Amino acid sequence: MHYRLIINVLIVFLSSILLLFSCAKKPKTFTYDERKKADSMVRTVRNIDTLALMQKQMEKEGNRLGSIIALRSLGERMRNESRFEEALSVHSEGLRQAEAIGDTLEWVRALNNIGTDYRRMGMLDVAQVYHYNAWKLSEESTDTSHNARKNRVVSLNGLGNIYMTLGNYERADSMLRMALAGERQLGSMLGQAINYANLGSIFEHHGEMDSARLYYDKSMTLNIEVGSTLGISLCHTYFGSLYEKEGKYNEATEEYQAAYRLMQASKDEWHALNTLIALAGIYNETGDNVKAMDYLSTARQVAQKIKSPEHLVEIYTLYYRYYKRLGDYRTALLSFEQAIAMQDSVLDMEKMNRIQNASLNIERNRQKQKMTEARLKLEQERTARHTAYAIIVSVVIILIGALVTFLYIQRILRRKNIALKQLSALRENFFTNITHELRTPLTVILGLSQDLQKSDTAEVKNKAFAIHRHSEGLLTLINQLLDISKIKSAVGKADWRSGNIMAYLAMVVESYRDYARKRNIDLSFFQKEEVVMDFVPDYVGKVMNNLLFNAFKFTPEYGKVNVMSWREGENLFIDVADTGEGMDKKTLDHVFEPFYQGENGTQHVGTGVGLALVMQIIKAVNGTITVESAKGKGTVFHISVPIQHTGKQQITDGNLETTPLLPKEEAVLVDNEGEDMQYRLLIIEDNHDIAAYIGSQFADCYAVCYAENGKVGLEKALDLVPDLIITDLMMPGLDGLEVCRQIRDNEITDHIPIIVVTAKVTEEERIKGLEAGADAYLAKPFNADELRMRVEKMLDRHRRLRDKFGNIGDVANKEHRWTDIERRFLAKTVDSIYHLLDKRQLDVNTLAETLCMSPRQLHRKLVAITGDSPATYVLKIKMQRARILLETKPGLTIEDIAERCGFEHTPNFYNAFKKMYGITPMNYRKGSSVYPKSVN
Repeated sequence: MHYRLIINVLIVFLSSILLLFSCAKKPKTFTYDERKKADSMVRTVRNIDTLALMQKQMEKEGNRLGSIIALRSLGERMRNESRFEEALSVHSEGLRQAEAIGDTLEWVRALNNIGTDYRRMGMLDVAQVYHYNAWKLSEESTDTSHNARKNRVVSLNGLGNIYMTLGNYERADSMLRMALAGERQLGSMLGQAINYANLGSIFEHHGEMDSARLYYDKSMTLNIEVGSTLGISLCHTYFGSLYEKEGKYNEATEEYQAAYRLMQASKDEWHALNTLIALAGIYNETGDNVKAMDYLSTARQVAQKIKSPEHLVEIYTLYYRYYKRLGDYRTALLSFEQAIAMQDSVLDMEKMNRIQNASLNIERNRQKQKMTEARLKLEQERTARHTAYAIIVSVVIILIGALVTFLYIQRILRRKNIALKQLSALRENFFTNITHELRTPLTVILGLSQDLQKSDTAEVKNKAFAIHRHSEGLLTLINQLLDISKIKSAVGKADWRSGNIMAYLAMVVESYRDYARKRNIDLSFFQKEEVVMDFVPDYVGKVMNNLLFNAFKFTPEYGKVNVMSWREGENLFIDVADTGEGMDKKTLDHVFEPFYQGENGTQHVGTGVGLALVMQIIKAVNGTITVESAKGKGTVFHISVPIQHTGKQQITDGNLETTPLLPKEEAVLVDNEGEDMQYRLLIIEDNHDIAAYIGSQFADCYAVCYAENGKVGLEKALDLVPDLIITDLMMPGLDGLEVCRQIRDNEITDHIPIIVVTAKVTEEERIKGLEAGADAYLAKPFNADELRMRVEKMLDRHRRLRDKFGNIGDVANKEHRWTDIERRFLAKTVDSIYHLLDKRQLDVNTLAETLCMSPRQLHRKLVAITGDSPATYVLKIKMQRARILLETKPGLTIEDIAERCGFEHTPNFYNAFKKMYGITPMNYRKGSSVYPKSVN
């Protein structure tokens, strides 16, 4: 008690220290659901004017997040319609509102949007600052959400586009590749498409056309996948540019026209200008003056409308080339001067200086910030280190004091415990050793008494039987004494399982059904509901067997033994009642004491240590057991145990229809046609709970089906052709032995392994079951691990045989592989295949009909025996026949052999033969040097 108090004090102390260090003010932000709700409201509005009205209403109502998101969406739609100045105004207002409430996520989005607006307007110096600030804010933010990471990638993409426009391709490549890596991490296909296209433009600028085409292809694939009309159109323009540079003007024109058709329905005039200029350029290059001038005029009107100086530079440059080609040098000169003027407006010296100064200031500020952050981090680490040292020293001092106190207390307790353990160990070792020594002579006596019972002398038989009966009783007593010793000591470690305990109780009670019938005693089991809990199967079996044994022992003929189980709250209750002689009060008071014998008429009440063992087990699981009895009124044992769920090994209950097909690597096969070939188990059991319990052992590994009696079981066996059958022995109608016989006598099911699980445990019954065709015999209540191991070993044996002898044609292997029944079936199947081949009627359905099976039955049967589906098996037989004909019929052409083997087209025969044997039919016949050693 003292050391627990010390430990609790230490925990409180350490928790207080951690609380002090963890208390930090976190920035207020909006939740994911709040953002999603606001985004959904905005997306439902299609009209720009309606969206503007909604934004005003949200701002008026105080919906700050909704107002910011509406401003963002409104500005993006205006920009897509080339209304750049209006978009800039709207996005600036969104930036102001985001800054006011400290919403970093929308703040960065607004910065990126403003940067993009300025880029579209040709003001690259200002755009660069906004994109950089957006990127810097993203880097400093602790938000790691999807949207926050997307903001950072958009910033990098914007900076990359600016550097590419300025001709700084090395810096642009670095930025765009960082953006591409970010889009991959986010799983954004559209973002990846944009960056692949931009990187392709850099490769095109450097003259690396193959690399450019590769990146454009990647961009086009992703754009098609996400359905981006703009992205697809831009990729067509990029492909057209490549073709134009290669001199393939027809292909270039087709790509440009495809891009323009996609852009005509769009209001995005800024992007549409690129396609118009490209078309004008290609028609000017090919000499189509009318179309060149038509597209140039349209492009100039759009560029002037949206005030895009960088596009006007390209347009006037094309005018210059056009008039120069026509020989109109005066007009060409005027166009050239206009292009120079527009170029100066885009990148004049003052603007270039501003851009360069902005870049230098950005880089200096970045380096300065890094130095400041490094110094601050160093100071924080130094302070944290000193604080940590002080905390560690304090904690060590406290721990040393607590440890000294704890060791002193433990030393005192240890002295007491050592003395008690020595005494207990001496008693338990003596007890265990004596009982073990008694088991050895008893085992010899039992063996000799069995031999004496085979004597022809009746007197010797009777005496031998008496010796055997009393020896078994003594052996049972000794085993119970050992059980008590194990439960008291560490030797009897409980094997906890989790599952439906009602099913296990039903199986234990069911094992006494035949004994009760012979004694003319009515045995009943009642349960109110299924109860899933942790329990020890061995403990349950010992408790129920002892109580039921006593109940049957003292219950006369035509009496009753009832077992009831139910749940109340977090406790499980079990009653075992009989209509026997009952006990007097004196016997009732000592009933759980070892070796107590109470007088009750002519019989001795009490069987040694059986009920003492029951009491010991119930105490070990923190339960209680009481007894009610009166002479002439029978006896009732009441058990109550707490329901526990500690996450032990699970035994999930089954379902009597069919369990889900859950995959398991060791249990699933896939045939050549791709059909699911999971192992199937059929459980034939008339008791619902026991069937469910058996099925629960395999529901997570195999497909489990159920049948409530022998007749239904035979029908399901013929329909499903399972890989293994588990059946009860005693069932209404057809019993388990008759089920085994009929399964073995049917050609469809004669190969299926059968496990018999029953309450009949005599040697005679075991022999009858094995003679009827059972492969294994288990007694109820069975050991679940043993049942699972037997099933897995049987299925694994079949699988290994199929894997080991999977090739048709090796006669020696076949002799060792199949049983006589399986060999006859395969011979019949091969004869039918040859017969149908000769009649030109071979297909799987006809083959199944010839063998008096359904296609499904044939499939399951062939896979179970050979591991091949019918189609694969038929193909192997065809190839075997082809090989024989090639070896023995030199007069037949390859075409004749293909026809005789069921191939309508000779190339198909060539491919199938080479795929199976690794050699062509012609080379096989010639005995070529490429003939593989594996071909027989």
